[in-house]
Amino acid sequence: MQPLNQSNADVPVDTRRSRRWRSAMVIQFIIGLAALIIVLWRVDVLGAFGNLPELQLQWALAGAAIFSLSKLVHAYRWRWFLRHRQGLEFRRLFELLLVSNLANAMVPLRAGDLLRVELPNRRWKVPRAELASSVFLVESLLDGVSFVVLAFTALLIFDLPSTFRPAVGVLAITVLLLTAGSVRAAIHGQTWSVDGSIWRYLIPIRARPHINHWLKQAVLGMNTLTDWRSALVAVVLSLLAWTLEVGVWWCIGKAFSIELAFSEALIVMIAANMAQALPITPWNIGPYEVAVTEILVLLGASRLDGSSYAIGARILLMIWIAATGLVAMWSLDLRFRDLLNRKMNKAPIGTMDSENDP
Repeated sequence: MQPLNQSNADVPVDTRRSRRWRSAMVIQFIIGLAALIIVLWRVDVLGAFGNLPELQLQWALAGAAIFSLSKLVHAYRWRWFLRHRQGLEFRRLFELLLVSNLANAMVPLRAGDLLRVELPNRRWKVPRAELASSVFLVESLLDGVSFVVLAFTALLIFDLPSTFRPAVGVLAITVLLLTAGSVRAAIHGQTWSVDGSIWRYLIPIRARPHINHWLKQAVLGMNTLTDWRSALVAVVLSLLAWTLEVGVWWCIGKAFSIELAFSEALIVMIAANMAQALPITPWNIGPYEVAVTEILVLLGASRLDGSSYAIGARILLMIWIAATGLVAMWSLDLRFRDLLNRKMNKAPIGTMDSENDP
């Protein structure tokens, strides 16, 4: 038995890690249980599964095809962010994006997004900081801009319920502030250094060169924001990708005999993606189903139809993501253990020569 007066520093490292792991698991279990209770309360799960046999397969396949086309545009946008890396093949980035989607569908807490940072670094020696800033910052920012533009368009052109206007306004203000801060960082970031800032009093001298190097790499991943023409191309690609994804949710509605207007499918698409953006629960089960169901109920659908749509869309897209992701893994000669193994000896066709890195 551990003495009552034993300090935390006297506890072995493995024991402390085990305690933190158990605490994290307990917290995750409580959150997951709460999410399950909310789902069972707000979503008609049994009724939704009962409606699955009535699926109109032709519309489901159309939605799946448009979904892949949307991801193709997303991959081209990613290549546009990394256009200074001359050896990167667009095809390989598209395949990696499909693998990332597969990992997000299988691994809790959207761990697949990290693969888009880790795998290009392993295979093509692209710095992780550069990849992280392009994937997590620039992409998220442009996605927010696209959502705001599409939502304002729906408010102006289509008969969208006025109840959504405050949410669109809050989203617009948030995106505007983040855009201003990100553009400033992209333009002036190359001159930043911890040596000339207040952080020099907190960061050890030996660590400063590494942090400065990391900052320069991170800013390089934001180079799309430094030129208005480059930024405009990225915005157009983002709008095209997300407009196609609106078509996915419209087709899924047709597959379940739910007639959605473009504006309604747009709101459902935004709600679904924002619900999945924050990984509150493993695989984000709960927030997504509740968000999509409640949006459809707010738009006038019955709770049974909304539940069927939410659960059916998840099942359809997960099956399609799994199929395309496995094909991409085969094309890249990736195995599941490779996703966790930091040392990969094989490289796909078109591997970039590290000597060409800027």
